[in-house]
Amino acid sequence: MTGPAPRTLYFEDYVLGFESSGGAYAVREEEILEFGRRFDKQPIHNDPEAAAKSHFGGLVAPGCLTFCIRTALANQMPDRPALVAGLGVEKMDLAKPVRPGDVLSLRMRVVDRRVSASRPDRGIVTMEHAVLNQAGEAVLSMISRMMVEVRGDAEGECEEPAGGASGGAGAAGRAAGATSAGDA
Repeated sequence: MTGPAPRTLYFEDYVLGFESSGGAYAVREEEILEFGRRFDKQPIHNDPEAAAKSHFGGLVAPGCLTFCIRTALANQMPDRPALVAGLGVEKMDLAKPVRPGDVLSLRMRVVDRRVSASRPDRGIVTMEHAVLNQAGEAVLSMISRMMVEVRGDAEGECEEPAGGASGGAGAAGRAAGATSAGDA
């Protein structure tokens, strides 16, 4: 049996301060080894014995695998963007190692938004992302930009998404949702 279909979020739904969080991804030793052997041939990723002798003291996931897990967690969220395109990632930090048995979750927060000057049927949303381990420690943090469809009321009052695991910023967040200079 499948759950309810994800709810589509448009530009107007992404008010400043809007947060979404959730997910539970258990990292398996086998996937670290496979990913390491295929894509990142470092002993800390593909050789448990050598990794045990490293400064990490054991096997750790490649950063690219952690980023892929972030994407998988985003795709498990109850809300999905009316995505036109991903525009880039910046300031990605890998603050703590990800180890076999870690259970990861995702928290995202809108930090900037604007309607595209050249394509007013689209908006640019900038979000902070944090992938957290079971202790609540950030193992990956980054800033991303995405282009999403405008529902049609971008120039008017933005409505908050209703219910679900996501939260909005309230009237203050809606009022602060001014556009910025420049365009993607």
